[in-house]
Amino acid sequence: MSEFSLTAVFPSLPRTQRGSAVVLGTTPCGQKLQYCNGNSVYTIPLDTLNTADIYTEHAHQTTVAKTSPTGFYCASGDIQGNVRIWDTTQSTHILKHTIPVFSGPVKDIAWDAESKRIAAVGEGKERFGHVFLLDTTTSNGSLTGQSRTMNSVDFKPTRPFRIVSGSDDNSVAIFEGPPFKFKSTFHEHSKFVQSTRYNSDGSLFASCGSDGKVILYNGVDGEKVGVLEDVKGVAHSGTIFGLSWSPDGARIATASADKSVKIWDVSSRKLEKTIVIGAKIEDQQLGIIWTKKALISVSANGFLNILNPDEGVVEDTRQGHNKGITAMAKSSDGHRIFSSDAEGHITSWEISSGQSSRSSPHSTMITGIKQAANGDLFTVSWDDNLKITPASSDSPKIFSLPSQPCSLALADDVAIVACYKHVAVWSGASGALKENPIEFHSNCVAISADKKIVAVGGKDAKVHVYNLNGDGALEQIKVIEHAAEITSVAFSDNGEFLVATDLGRKVIPYSVGSDFSVASPNSWTFHTAKVTSVAWSPDNTRLATGSLDNSVIVWDMTKPAEHPVIIKGAHPMSSVNAVIWLDEKTVVSAGQDSNIKIWNVPV
Repeated sequence: MSEFSLTAVFPSLPRTQRGSAVVLGTTPCGQKLQYCNGNSVYTIPLDTLNTADIYTEHAHQTTVAKTSPTGFYCASGDIQGNVRIWDTTQSTHILKHTIPVFSGPVKDIAWDAESKRIAAVGEGKERFGHVFLLDTTTSNGSLTGQSRTMNSVDFKPTRPFRIVSGSDDNSVAIFEGPPFKFKSTFHEHSKFVQSTRYNSDGSLFASCGSDGKVILYNGVDGEKVGVLEDVKGVAHSGTIFGLSWSPDGARIATASADKSVKIWDVSSRKLEKTIVIGAKIEDQQLGIIWTKKALISVSANGFLNILNPDEGVVEDTRQGHNKGITAMAKSSDGHRIFSSDAEGHITSWEISSGQSSRSSPHSTMITGIKQAANGDLFTVSWDDNLKITPASSDSPKIFSLPSQPCSLALADDVAIVACYKHVAVWSGASGALKENPIEFHSNCVAISADKKIVAVGGKDAKVHVYNLNGDGALEQIKVIEHAAEITSVAFSDNGEFLVATDLGRKVIPYSVGSDFSVASPNSWTFHTAKVTSVAWSPDNTRLATGSLDNSVIVWDMTKPAEHPVIIKGAHPMSSVNAVIWLDEKTVVSAGQDSNIKIWNVPV
């Protein structure tokens, strides 16, 4: 039996929420970035675009992750107030502890310099912060003294140890220890405090808040030593969601809702550079981190901006998805993958490098995407439009659809859209859309490569097979009955086979030439939940299916009696929403977890 291997991952972007800070983490060497989306924690290298380490053991949505200064453990928090501490050295990520810290979301986590103590703060009922020991998880003091949600926490990296925190009660608090106890609060901010951070030697710490101010304090007793401000008396004109010290402690970078990142010289308190990211709402900056290797900020749309603090420019932007991926297609030249998500975005990925660029042709969920041989990109979305975007321009042709589109199929210059109550046919020859009303609700559609046969899978548990006439009219020639509603259909490239999958976990190939008789002797039901998508390999011998059960299965038509190749947990804790083949041995899967994975599946 052939084995499979994971050859590339195009990871999700961080989850963002407008008006909420995104707290980023890094590794001790500064080579990797840590962030959260869904139930996962992502650790991604800064020097490559197509690998990622993804931790998926949280039962709830993750909020923040920080690696210990030793690099051996990571502490990650979720919206239910749990902190999980897990091993970073093994790919299995063995769990050391789970600590229920409080009842609401964890907003920030900090390690002490010895990697022995962990502080976590957030939104709770009885308390807003907790500090505990790594080895025993027993309390190491109490973080009380602030009356509302605590947004940020940091340890002084040198002795005598201190903890500083920022809260929604507009105060900054300092705690001394260990064991840590409240020392005093400082009311320098007039609005929520979003972030508090120490410099590398512990001599100073800084706070920033929704009032656009940045305040500097003495690292031991918290006495105010200065402010960072421009000519208007504030650091930014909008909320400052995050600040980060340069590794040498000489500069501070701040990220703000005014859509800019500013670099400040600490000793002179002067503004050095202003990096304007953009002018749209999604260009608001929600988080920032200055590692030993790079300065990275997060935009409100989830994009990761790699910044050059010396030149004051954006060097690179990592784009992609942070919502579930709904459809996927290979480019006509075979060098790129197009993926679409539930918010109407399309990302084009270069397969060899992982370079990505995102566009937003629709405003709502895209349910189908295909590229024609001439480079035209066809998309259908819940805005009830078919859009055809030529390769040479950004101005698409828009065709209004008669009902909500569920699926799209393309052969050469003929596009078939399965809508809720219609099947719409667009042909390049006429340039017009022909509407064919249907008596059932459709789910999925496929068209043979010779443009003669169309198969539509319905909620009525039947595959309706039609002849396609030259004028775009459909003539029903066969109805194939299943036991449950049809979820996906596909023709093989040579037109010999049609495969249908259903809600009852079945994958059934049919022989087109022999009146759609079943083409496999065995019943293929290895999935344990609904099958969501199916695709034929270019050599017409193998099938790949993705399922709600997190797995991808590769079936071989030439060996129907043999056990298929099962990629179990291909997308852990997530449905596999789309599968495509790049070549005879390469399958790409995309999931509700916003990740795209490329698998080598040898024959």
